[in-house]
Amino acid sequence: MSMLIPIIFILIGFALLMWSADLLVDNASVLAGNLGVSTFLIGVLIIGFGTSAPEMFVSAMAAFENKGNLALGNALGSNSTNIGLVLGSAALVKGITVTRNTALIDIPAVIIVGVIAILLVLDGILSNLDGLILLTILFGYLLWTSKCSNESDVHTSELTELPHGNDSVKDVHPKAKSTVIAFALTIVSIILLVVASRILVNGAVAIAVILNINELLIGLTIVAIGTSLPELAAAIAAARKGAHQMIIGNIIGSNVFNTLGVLGITGVIRETEINTQAISRDFPMMFFFSILMLVFALTKGRLSRPEGAILLVTYVVYICYLAMTAIH
Repeated sequence: MSMLIPIIFILIGFALLMWSADLLVDNASVLAGNLGVSTFLIGVLIIGFGTSAPEMFVSAMAAFENKGNLALGNALGSNSTNIGLVLGSAALVKGITVTRNTALIDIPAVIIVGVIAILLVLDGILSNLDGLILLTILFGYLLWTSKCSNESDVHTSELTELPHGNDSVKDVHPKAKSTVIAFALTIVSIILLVVASRILVNGAVAIAVILNINELLIGLTIVAIGTSLPELAAAIAAARKGAHQMIIGNIIGSNVFNTLGVLGITGVIRETEINTQAISRDFPMMFFFSILMLVFALTKGRLSRPEGAILLVTYVVYICYLAMTAIH
């Protein structure tokens, strides 16, 4: 009987996760069409940053409690998860087309902000000044992305990706809903995604505890993946609907926000002495996933299903390595 309630939580959380993800993609597409902007930009500014808001709050609380390395691990782990698990899974559902501008400008931007972050903490300290610099760069990135997003190129590529006869065509340029309603439903769906992921994770953790599974292993697997469930659900829903640029925008926006926003806020709140493993292991792994994404995007202008499988398998190997080293 004690297992029944957690199982119900998991089923409710999963159902709500899938439904809210569909709601998010549909209304974000409506919003993009009504505003005359690309779904990539919506993916970066609204979905990417919106689904990363929980990580920001968790990291801020960790910094207040003098646990800055928890915030650092949260940010770096989320970045690797976003590419390995989220993008890999979405590509497995359906190969993802990547525009030339995204491959040559936006993905390298993710790598560049990562380089800036690691250069700032090479001295072993995430200082208040480091945090302020990161937040300033984030503000500049937001302005730059909003100004330079090439509406015509991205919009055109999005439409050509959609199969004939697919209802998702009307999701890209719909006229049925007002902008205010579409925006409100987009925000509501993001909130529902976060709530659903928490319900699902709580149920999974409860079952793991009942089965007497190691607490550390729970943290490295269920909780780590659980924080990326909103991004994962949104990406899979977008892949099914053919909204490729929304997926890429989601990943890029989330990773930039994690690197600049989460670390920036952490540094501003409290100076943190950086764990050496973060510099020697977690930063390089984040770069590895980012470079892998760049290589796949540049080679054929798309992320194919086999390439998605490579990303996903690499992520699973990484998680297994973390689990094994933590246990030993």
